[in-house]
Amino acid sequence: MKHILLTCAFAAGLMTAPAFAASSPDEAAQTYTAVQKGQWGEAEKLLRQGLAQNPTDPQRLLNLAYVLQNTGRADEAMNLYGQVLQLDRNPRVEVGSDQTRAKSLARRRIAGIATTAH
Repeated sequence: MKHILLTCAFAAGLMTAPAFAASSPDEAAQTYTAVQKGQWGEAEKLLRQGLAQNPTDPQRLLNLAYVLQNTGRADEAMNLYGQVLQLDRNPRVEVGSDQTRAKSLARRRIAGIATTAH
């Protein structure tokens, strides 16, 4: 499945958001728009629908973890970041204008949650 990657930046947390992956440009655009507008419930719904089709998609797992983290559900986000770390593959993902590996991003996010929890 080919993924369309869009990027999103925000001014809190770790200063960047995961890339948005989707099976179609429409899905990616809807998810991106929902996050930009702070419509976390809509973004979560779209990401969960995508994960129902492909439950090990690292980009969607990262994106859903990001949404959960921004809605006060750090424990659930940590669980999803942990799932990314357990995957057999470690694809590149775009974050802002940079690229990183999915597992590296998950580790940074986990560290960021651990730091803010203390």
